[in-house]
Amino acid sequence: MPAQSPADRIALRRRAIFAACKAAGLDDGARRQLVRNITGCASLADCTIGQLGEVLDHLNRGKQGYAGRKRSTPSADRAPLLGKIDALLAELHRVTGQVHTLKYADAIAKRNGWAECVDFADAAALKNIVGVLNRTLQYKIAGK
Repeated sequence: MPAQSPADRIALRRRAIFAACKAAGLDDGARRQLVRNITGCASLADCTIGQLGEVLDHLNRGKQGYAGRKRSTPSADRAPLLGKIDALLAELHRVTGQVHTLKYADAIAKRNGWAECVDFADAAALKNIVGVLNRTLQYKIAGK
């Protein structure tokens, strides 16, 4: 797949914003007002790719919070381990200042051959992921 130019990425974000506004039931005037309130720009044509991302993020937030990647409901034996993974990722974010999402844990699981993603990992693989995240956190705290 060829690399996308910045103009292509901007066009994709604009189309996504139009689709999200249509799904939310916003007309043209409401969309323009939303863009003006969030970015200060008069129209989408004046926005940078970062500003378009801010508008899209705002539109993707529903009443229940961010409508990003959906995760499965964990079983009773996996729920505490998934909670621990979330806590370790949050602590890594606090220590390093870099955002570590569940995609980071997914990459660890896939790289080590435990599962394709955390959702499909069994309890033993989740314990291994917790161990890896804990070691990574201790390494970052030590300043290495």
